[in-house]
Amino acid sequence: MKETLAIANSPMMWVLSVAIISVVIAQVLIFYRLAKNFVRETNLLTDDEVGKSLRIGVIGTLGPAVAVFAIAVALIAQIGGPLTLARVGVIGSAAFEMIAAKLGSAGTVATPAFTPDMLAAAAWVMTLGGSGWLIMVLLTTKKLDSFHETAQKSNPLIIGYMSTFTPFVIFFTLTYKEVGKGLTSPTPTSGPLAAVIAGAAVMYAIRVMSARNASMKWMKEWAMGFAVIAGMLAGSIVG
Repeated sequence: MKETLAIANSPMMWVLSVAIISVVIAQVLIFYRLAKNFVRETNLLTDDEVGKSLRIGVIGTLGPAVAVFAIAVALIAQIGGPLTLARVGVIGSAAFEMIAAKLGSAGTVATPAFTPDMLAAAAWVMTLGGSGWLIMVLLTTKKLDSFHETAQKSNPLIIGYMSTFTPFVIFFTLTYKEVGKGLTSPTPTSGPLAAVIAGAAVMYAIRVMSARNASMKWMKEWAMGFAVIAGMLAGSIVG
């Protein structure tokens, strides 16, 4: 176990990890430049709207990032910092990477039986398992653009309806699954249900306060982050 973690945290692993993250950063800059040029050419948004959208997007990632960070800390102790940074930095799902590491190492991760060979196997499973996200983006991004143009021509409201209801259906499905799993497991827990209630209560409270008091409208931009943190705290306390 100690020998395996020494390899996992070796300087060469850090070099390879930083190289992978550098590619991700380069992609972010490229997409930002493309989006900026598109807005400038089409006048789709004003400079103020672009700044507001960017600010809301950054703030909206803080809450989920806290949840990912909490799981990533545990993952670092199991497979080392470099591999955790490389995997979470590309996909962003620490929970998935933890499951993949356990499967790839045949359940030996974080045990004395976790040998260097098991570390290599875990890294392969994590990489191949997470490649689905990248492949889907590569194959469908261009087609989504064509679908968007076709849908806009046939019925401009389709995109609006999809943007509204698709996230709701996805998150409702995930929430229902996790709450049901917690309540019906051999050792029932109300943690997931408490997290959902706390998050919804915070979102509703922020919406009401920002509507009644103009000086608190800034809180709407932070609503998701506050809701995620409230859900994590409630789930940890109750669970």
